[in-house]
Amino acid sequence: MKKIFISLFSVSIVGIAYSAPDVATLAKGKDLYNGAGSCVACHMADGKGQPGSVPPLAGSDWLENSDRTIAIVLRGMAGPVKVNGDRYYSAMPPQLLFDDEKIADMVTYVNHAWGNKGAVVTAAQVAKARKALPQAVYTPENLLKAFPFDKKRQRKNGTYTPDFDDTLMVITEPVVYRTFMPGASPAAFAVALPGNHYYCWDAGECRLRYAWTKGGFIRGNQVHWSSNGKPVAKFNGLPYYRAQTSKLNPEDYKHLAETARSTPFYDTTEAVDFPIQIEGVNGFPKYKGYRLIQGYPEFIYKIGDYEVRELIRTSKDNLGITRKFSVSPKIPITFKLTPDGSSSYSSSAGNISSDGTLKLTAKQAMEFDLTIIEKNPAVPAATQTQGSKK
Repeated sequence: MKKIFISLFSVSIVGIAYSAPDVATLAKGKDLYNGAGSCVACHMADGKGQPGSVPPLAGSDWLENSDRTIAIVLRGMAGPVKVNGDRYYSAMPPQLLFDDEKIADMVTYVNHAWGNKGAVVTAAQVAKARKALPQAVYTPENLLKAFPFDKKRQRKNGTYTPDFDDTLMVITEPVVYRTFMPGASPAAFAVALPGNHYYCWDAGECRLRYAWTKGGFIRGNQVHWSSNGKPVAKFNGLPYYRAQTSKLNPEDYKHLAETARSTPFYDTTEAVDFPIQIEGVNGFPKYKGYRLIQGYPEFIYKIGDYEVRELIRTSKDNLGITRKFSVSPKIPITFKLTPDGSSSYSSSAGNISSDGTLKLTAKQAMEFDLTIIEKNPAVPAATQTQGSKK
């Protein structure tokens, strides 16, 4: 493949010259980037990503070759990578829901946002790559063999070897993976809590998808990052809590741990049934990122003009999880929990009705806890001692 020569004003590839993007192209690309469940869910509106998990796009050396960028967008990339000298352990899902023109507009926007000075990408360029690229999800090693860095940039970019076990079995401190999870949009987190409770939180739709404890945490390292085209994290248990979703049927949940399905259980629909309802506020929630509090991720999202923060810990009795919410500014809310025969719910404020509805006053909604307890634990989670983290 011929080398790309990039400047602020033009790019030359295979003898074709591309001019700087027009305002309309950049506007379309920006809207697509910031769409529900799109790039913004992980890389953030400012392009800075998430420390240790999702690498930045702003100022990234990886963008210097647009063919490499297109390959990542079309086929995805899973594995530990170094970007601008920093380590990230995450997964980039292939963007299969966008056509060639939309991908071209998004990549062009990224190439010119936040001070980046990259190339204009066309739909024809994306279409050519879509036909020519191998079908498997890239590992960083395979990607960089196909699209290597020059020696100068290679010093700061590439791959690294993780320094922990392939499977984490006893959790003594929170573990956070940004990864592919069954039954969630590609913008998902898998989190392990001390006491061996685990959950999937979906940044694409700003909701807790499910929680489990039997069977251990996901396989999230070398095995998971194999380039087999189906990089869905594997876990061996069944959830004791499952949020309502618009694509998954109740019987589908027994298949959540299967990783070799020809069609993984991704739910990429928009959150029309979002559990937190505010009178007079319509539209979808918007993910704003997360921060770590003593190692626990606190997820931050907005519903209209209202900010919601959600922090999940193991419950006091170690038989479930407690979700701590705060909503600001003050506003009454209605919370729709999903009734599930495998778990029971309680709230620190208000009363939960038989159909899972919880109505809170503005004062109550400022800060409240929801606790979800597994009804039939086989073994108390605190006694599970199957292995150790290095």
